[in-house]
Parts: sequence; C-alpha cells; structure tokens
Amino acid sequence: MKNFALLIAITFSASFTFLSCEKEITSPNNDITVIKSTGDIQNDVEAFRSLLGPLNTTPGATTGRREINWDGVPDSLQDVALPLDFFNPTGDNAVASLQRGVTYSAKGAFMVSSASFAEINSGASSQFHSFSGSNTFANVSAARWDVSFQKAGTTSSAAVQAFGLVFSDVDEENSTSLEFFDGDKSLGKYFVPPHDATSSFSFLGVYFKNGEHITKVTVSHDGFLSEGTKDISDNGTRDLVVLDDFIYSEPVVQ
Repeated sequence: MKNFALLIAITFSASFTFLSCEKEITSPNNDITVIKSTGDIQNDVEAFRSLLGPLNTTPGATTGRREINWDGVPDSLQDVALPLDFFNPTGDNAVASLQRGVTYSAKGAFMVSSASFAEINSGASSQFHSFSGSNTFANVSAARWDVSFQKAGTTSSAAVQAFGLVFSDVDEENSTSLEFFDGDKSLGKYFVPPHDATSSFSFLGVYFKNGEHITKVTVSHDGFLSEGTKDISDNGTRDLVVLDDFIYSEPVVQ
C-alpha cells in the first residue's frame, strides 16, 4: 500500500500526503513535491532520484540529475578547507567527473571528514554517521550558508528545479532547514525532520516541477562544529549536524 501511494504521488502529482512516524511525502499542489524522511531513508532517497531522472556524470546534459557524496574527495583535502569550486572546476586541466555545477558561499569553512569530524569536535563526533561511503561534509564554522549553481564545467550562473540533502543527527524539530531562492525571491523554507530511534539520518528533498528556478539554497542549522560544544543529545547546547549526499536536478542556464 505504501509503494502504491508513493507511485500515485510521483506519477500523477496529485494533492496527496502520506505520513507515518518515519516519512512524509507531500504534493501540496501540482507544482511542488516535498519528500521528508527519517529512519530507513533509502527508499525515499531513491524516490527523489526517480523524480529527477538519470544520473549525469560529465558536462553537457540538460535534464536528469547530479549527485555529490564526499568519498570522491582525496585524503589530502580532508580536514582542511575544501575549495569552493571543488565540484565545479573549470579550465583546461579540470576533471570532468568533478564538474557537477555546485559552488558554496564564502561564509565559513567547508570540510570533509572520514572520522565524523572528531578532529574538529571530538565531543560530538560519535553522534554522526555517513549515509553512503565513509566521508561526511560540514560547514564547520558557520550555521547559515548558501549553495549556488553553475552550468557544469563553466562559470555561467544556472538554476535547478529540485534539491535534496541527507543529514546526520538532526535532533530537534524546526532547528535545521533549507530555504530555496529564485534570485532574491524566497520559494519557501522547509524544516528537516529530526531522526528517529532507528538511525541518525534525515532526508529532505523539494522538487519545483513547473517554472520555478532555484538559483540558491540556504542551509541553516543550530550552531557549528568548531564552537566546540557538545551535541544537544549529549547534554550540550547545540543541535549539531553533518551532511552527506547532495541530490539535485541538472543545473541549466536560464
């Protein structure tokens, strides 16, 4: 029955909500689909991927999806500031497989870790887990930061229609969010659901199907790792989180 309901929501884009203690799939109108999930999020991540289409791995696509997990980052770039264009380098010597059309705002320090950021905050690292592979990602010195888009392999500004993130260790309601923008216009702010008792993972993906262009996504969370505080689930003062998979539609120039 759950699979049948999900098929209806994806195929017909009807006004539909499916809600249990672990997942919520909503299509509040014919233009937006929101997938929220905790616990065993794999099926819901796959559903979001299916909405966006086949995976693209080199520049030149105009449809389908892109993904980032952090296991492609070499050991030499772990635990140090990641270049803001690491996943969209340009120039004659750029590696095509890294040209995925994502850049980050300059605010904060973006890092990748294979040790759950124990080198940054050992008191909180036991709370975090990777969803795919062994590496995780975080902005370790800012609690609010932006993801922007370029046409893969170029510096041309671009937009997407869908964007989703996997989080580890969201503990509180209304503490971690994604806000979507078309230029300066907010398309909506969506909160990431807290994880349940079966895993540390939460997933939030939003798909604007008709006409809206996402030029920027603002990620907000409660505090950052380099503050050195414990996680709230360990009697600390912050709901600290890390991230894993980025999943988004192909960035296209508008």
